[in-house]
Amino acid sequence: MKKSKILSLVLTMVMVCTLFISTQQNVQAADGQECVDGSYLTNDDSSEVTVGSMSRGVYLKSGSSNIVRAGTGKIGAGGNTVGQKTVSKITVIVTVERLLNGKWAYYTSWIETNYNSSYVSTSKTLSVPTGYYYRVCCTHYANSDVSDSYTDGIYI
Repeated sequence: MKKSKILSLVLTMVMVCTLFISTQQNVQAADGQECVDGSYLTNDDSSEVTVGSMSRGVYLKSGSSNIVRAGTGKIGAGGNTVGQKTVSKITVIVTVERLLNGKWAYYTSWIETNYNSSYVSTSKTLSVPTGYYYRVCCTHYANSDVSDSYTDGIYI
């Protein structure tokens, strides 16, 4: 009797796993966009993402990363960090990445920090080589709390 219950349980688990895997493949095929390291590759003019309640702690409330097409061979890139309250040090590190050979590669970065504040923001317009996808990744710090955000890739 025990063997038949175990066999039945194993077969049920195999069926559930098979169903889960086939559902995941259909979802990925249905959306039609290629995803590289968590970022979809798009032909959109801009992309913005905000991380909030799932990543927050005692000091960090939210953070955003953004990228926008700003003309031929130009992008606007930036990010912000929002604290739960005024903190001694609040920082956003903005990193621009370019897709090379199917992987995101470092392009440039900068840091903005405010002291005794609950908010920091920074943005820049950059001239970039055309014919590539670009994304922005930000690291958000509020005192000892830290989180990351990254945009989808836009084609320039």
